[in-house]
Amino acid sequence: MKKLCLILATASVMVAAPALASSGGYSGGDGFGASQPRDPRAAAFSKGKRAFNKRITCKKCEYKGGFTDGKTARAVAARVKAGEFNLKAKQRQAVLYYMSERYSIIP
Repeated sequence: MKKLCLILATASVMVAAPALASSGGYSGGDGFGASQPRDPRAAAFSKGKRAFNKRITCKKCEYKGGFTDGKTARAVAARVKAGEFNLKAKQRQAVLYYMSERYSIIP
């Protein structure tokens, strides 16, 4: 009977140890665990969307209601390329990427 209890205790420790080590143990660094790699396409899409909403479709902007058709999107993309909106170079690239993904156009 003692052998059976010892075997069961050893087995439960062997099963529980890896789970405890991975869930609540020291992860090193800042205490928030391993950092997740960022998707550069998602970051560019998000940055482009923010700049698009701030500079092109804001309440005081020319396209304040937004637009849904591809013809208008191509025209706006051409204007973004020409530098008509108040965008920095990286913002311009991000907006063009956002528009190409959102409206399925090739700027």
